[in-house]
Amino acid sequence: MLRVNEVWSAFDTRGENVTIAVLDSGVATDAHRSLNLADGGWQDFVGNRSAPMDNRNHGTITSGVLIGNETPDGTRFGVAPDATLIHGKVINGDGNARTTNVLQGVEWAIDHPQQPDVLLINVGHSRVYYERYIEAIERARAAGIYVVAPAGNEGVDGIATPGNIYSTLSVGATNASGAVEDYSVGNVVSTRAQWGETPIYEYDWPESYVVPTVVAPATTVSTAADGGFGRTSGTSFAAPHAAGVVALMQAASERHLKPGEIDRALLETAHHPGETPPDTRYGYGTVDAYDAVAAVADRPPYFEITKLKHDGPTEHRLGRNDPVRFSARVQNVGNVSDTQLVTISVDSERVGSRRLTLDGTETTTIRGERGIACSAPRTSSITVSTANATRSIPVDVCRN
Repeated sequence: MLRVNEVWSAFDTRGENVTIAVLDSGVATDAHRSLNLADGGWQDFVGNRSAPMDNRNHGTITSGVLIGNETPDGTRFGVAPDATLIHGKVINGDGNARTTNVLQGVEWAIDHPQQPDVLLINVGHSRVYYERYIEAIERARAAGIYVVAPAGNEGVDGIATPGNIYSTLSVGATNASGAVEDYSVGNVVSTRAQWGETPIYEYDWPESYVVPTVVAPATTVSTAADGGFGRTSGTSFAAPHAAGVVALMQAASERHLKPGEIDRALLETAHHPGETPPDTRYGYGTVDAYDAVAAVADRPPYFEITKLKHDGPTEHRLGRNDPVRFSARVQNVGNVSDTQLVTISVDSERVGSRRLTLDGTETTTIRGERGIACSAPRTSSITVSTANATRSIPVDVCRN
């Protein structure tokens, strides 16, 4: 449904060189050897335990969705199995998370020596608007960390923090057929009424916005704390699917993507069944891993000649003394900057050149003028070449 396998194959990435921070109930690394943590990648904000553990199983399943390496039959199932994981335990054995502990976890992730690219705050305080989260999440985004959270399991008109904060990617849940689950939160948040004016003026939030932002699969086979594999569901299992896609997006780009760039790519490539997204069921739509990664993946520079034309006194018909005036439109169809030599030839004889530097997707037009010697009517040609492409145009000369 997410098209993750297509990403692995087409872009040759499974999340390598990307770090994901998870705030959840912990992770049972002793039971699942594939769920390795980075050095210094464990912190227990609940019981201050020095070794990774999970007395709720929630965080272990989350970690498996993100980076789980293999099921018993040898099939990869984590969205970004080659990503690096750090985990902060903020949910206790009863399934509750204190706001203070979660905020400590956010600060820990921001200040971690191996600063994460993605932060999944996999908790939900139901039916509340906790303003204390806003500053912490905005600080994370300012540090270049993309923040993901579950929308919540309170259904239509429900709400949960931090998934109701505009600067998080709020993720709703879909079932195996792609329909939104009944329990998945959907709501319209009035910024001024619920949060006051500060987010509007200080963080440029809109007057209102829709929760969820996107939806993702929520029913999954994943790791269990006892070393086995189990099936579970909820928006807190949709959220790691989306967070894993963000990790793949970062891995496919040689430069670090800013949170705003990820927002645009995810929202523009999400698939919505209706005509007027966003709405309170699907948000902007279902996350599509392949399209989202393709929108940000590095494409090598390629200078294409998209148009070549002659600007003579009559179309392609020149007299003995008329100069050949031409223009060529050159576009770098890759998204990486490059410098190339563009050459101009008349009848296979090089008559000029120009060195062009174009940023990714940038287009420019070059113009020139050249006389063509002739003793009898004939068809000549102008050719423009880059390191990647060649394009020619015929010119009738000595026809007058």
